[in-house]
Amino acid sequence: METSSASFTSSSPQIQRLAEIVMYLQRNFLVSITEKVMEKKISIPQYTLLGFLSVNESLNMGKLASLMGHTTPATTGLVDRLTQAGLVERFAIPTDRRQVMVRITSKGRSLVEEVKSEIAQCLANIMNTLQASDREAWPRIYENMMSYCSQKSEK
Repeated sequence: METSSASFTSSSPQIQRLAEIVMYLQRNFLVSITEKVMEKKISIPQYTLLGFLSVNESLNMGKLASLMGHTTPATTGLVDRLTQAGLVERFAIPTDRRQVMVRITSKGRSLVEEVKSEIAQCLANIMNTLQASDREAWPRIYENMMSYCSQKSEK
């Protein structure tokens, strides 16, 4: 990864502007996603849980709670409602029946893919307005951001 010799602080004008942009985009995307998931009669926390399950074969309740930043009882409530809606299912591991695992159903996966597809269309529309050099840089920059955030969350 190539890095610049320039050093930034949180008070740097460029960093302050990026913070404003990130906050604007976060609000914009949150409102958009909220509208989409409300049409499906689920909440943002339920959709977030589905998102975690869509990239994992299955997770136990403790791991789901940790990823969500919730208590296990709160996560259990989310899973209960998603199970009733047919979006996730619980199952036990044959070697340890006490261990309750959760996996996304095909109906839940379809819902996640539908929202992802709408986001992808929005991103394609934005990408089509960019110059070629920006189209190449944008995914690379976001990959670096994602890598940084995932390393930070693993600590």
